[in-house]
Amino acid sequence: MAVVMMLPEITHEEQTALGKALLDALDPLASAMRARVTGLPAERMWDADPVDVTLSVLTAWKVVDAEVKRLTAIAAGTAGSYGASYE
Repeated sequence: MAVVMMLPEITHEEQTALGKALLDALDPLASAMRARVTGLPAERMWDADPVDVTLSVLTAWKVVDAEVKRLTAIAAGTAGSYGASYE
């Protein structure tokens, strides 16, 4: 018997909390990545030109997006190995 995965809706409050948690987690990554590229200390990231800061944050989001896709594929493979399907 196949198990069907349903995608639940999240509430506005849950979405807000998730967004905050993701931003909190992203900040150190964006700062570290920017520091490696510029050679400046991570704590000075937000003192840079706003365009550069925004691009640093975007780059970090792209890294996070790729990692989420990788982890999602692993979770889907694991679920499939236990008989789950997207039907």
